Amino acid sequence: MSYSDWRIEEDFEQTGAHQMERDEALARERIADPALPGVLRLYSWRPAAVSLGYQQKLESVNIEACQSNGIDVVRRPTGGRAVLHQNELTYAVVTRASVADGLYAVHNRIVNALVSSLSSFASLQSNRLTVTPRSGATWQKASLPVACFASAARHEVTWQGRKVIGSAQRRFGEVVLQHGSILLTEDHLLLPELLAISPEAKHEMRIALKRDTATLADVFGRTISIREAANAVRANFVSNFLNQSELIAAD
Repeated sequence: MSYSDWRIEEDFEQTGAHQMERDEALARERIADPALPGVLRLYSWRPAAVSLGYQQKLESVNIEACQSNGIDVVRRPTGGRAVLHQNELTYAVVTRASVADGLYAVHNRIVNALVSSLSSFASLQSNRLTVTPRSGATWQKASLPVACFASAARHEVTWQGRKVIGSAQRRFGEVVLQHGSILLTEDHLLLPELLAISPEAKHEMRIALKRDTATLADVFGRTISIREAANAVRANFVSNFLNQSELIAAD
């Protein structure tokens, strides 16, 4: 696969329904025609939206609270838990991979390319993002079941142990759709108020999100806009993805 085998799309300030339908359509087009190029999409959401994993119950979300805050609710074609998309950059990658590669091998190849692409913002060694295996977290409790950023994945993009990029993936045979949220601001901390959970669970989740997530502003010590982050990823992602000679082992 070469650079010319990729297409890059930018699609800012579109509805959640549009963004999710577009991601899935690109994946299904590549199921039908294996000759189509891989795609990197970079986008944002207008209005802000809570996205649910395709198997997550709609009852997880407080629809009335979302409506009163002008926030849409949409279902992702991928798995995972609820995510609030507000003032963050969302990426989507649609590519082909052997089924034998495994979920985490493809995931890690994508997120390592993202990390390398965003490294242009780093001036100090301590500011570097990393892909960190995590086996769990003390705050991952049954009372916090519905928020993606309040759960510990096995391979996360972190800074000083705090999660910066959350991703979800779905395999359609040899076609991979992976998309995720790159946190730029602390707007995601509103998520507990939009979920159908008890006041006690909201309180716990707010503490967990504040403690265990970080934004690019935290990492690099300055505000980074959606367009600036998108420019860095657009300029560098495909070459970084292709330059990885070996897929990272899943375990």
